[in-house]
Amino acid sequence: MGISRLGFIAGLIWFMAMDWQGLCMAQSNVHRYNFVLQNAQFTRLCETKTMLTVNGSFPGPTIHARRGDTIYVNVHNEGDY
Repeated sequence: MGISRLGFIAGLIWFMAMDWQGLCMAQSNVHRYNFVLQNAQFTRLCETKTMLTVNGSFPGPTIHARRGDTIYVNVHNEGDY
């Protein structure tokens, strides 16, 4: 009692599709971020404070990545700290 030819071809196509899907999912991306740290004056509730900001904002930008991705972060510290 053997496997039919049609069953073998269907199984082979299914295996190839699953293998191809795994290869597509295994690809990783490279993300590059450039951050500039600077002092900035912020006024909240009538009180001015000096804060260290990232690219002019506080909190700084969000880093988006997935497992397996490579991330390069370039930080230029132009602040006092």
